[in-house]
Amino acid sequence: RFLDHLCFFEMEIELAIDADNDYSNRIRQQKRKTCLLFAATLIFGVVAGRYAVVHSRYNDPTKSKLDQAEVGTVASESQLFAFTLKNLGGSNETGTIFIETMPDWAPKGVDRFHELITSDFFRGCRFFRVVPNFIVQFGINGDPKTQEKWDKKIIEDDPVVAKNERGTVTFATAGPETRTTQLFINSKNNEFLDDQGFAPIGRVVRGMKHVDNIYAKWGETPDQQEITEFGNDYLEKNFPGLSYISSAKPSL
Repeated sequence: RFLDHLCFFEMEIELAIDADNDYSNRIRQQKRKTCLLFAATLIFGVVAGRYAVVHSRYNDPTKSKLDQAEVGTVASESQLFAFTLKNLGGSNETGTIFIETMPDWAPKGVDRFHELITSDFFRGCRFFRVVPNFIVQFGINGDPKTQEKWDKKIIEDDPVVAKNERGTVTFATAGPETRTTQLFINSKNNEFLDDQGFAPIGRVVRGMKHVDNIYAKWGETPDQQEITEFGNDYLEKNFPGLSYISSAKPSL
């Protein structure tokens, strides 16, 4: 519409000029230059605006250089979530980790993760499997009735796009087409999991020191079937001190 107005303006001037052809040519050339100048200004403004948005996002002064580098490769549709962890190191220590989802990596898995966040599913979930220098696993709800409902909601597999590197968050499986609610965070680079069908859905962009401090005394001892049937009562009675998620919500 803007260029249409310019062209209409040009036609009016041409109709008003009927004397000297050279003069008319000069006027036309000047008008063309004016149109080009306006177009160039408009394009520059759009590009500059996009750069300002990207620059402000990837150069947050509150983040470390490492965090900025990590966020710089995140898909535009991704979302950031803050997980508050308690009982870190087997004590009363608290810490917050930030998980950013990556829809380009695993759209079905990301949708489920967002759904679990919206349902406040992770509140109170224990880290029931902690294998140092490998993974920490969570995602069985402390209420057996709640877990039973979600266990029926199996999601289809995503192809593995990203590598299971340190800090990535991935759904646990018991084979093809078995993902429901359990996830793990890779404590180191576990790229051998890629060929086994484990598709990362996001990664911890800040707070891996807290992941490394998740209480590891009980290792892989807690029985997942017992957790599913008896919930946190089973864990609190038999495995005291487990680190857990006190809240999981979008980060503002």
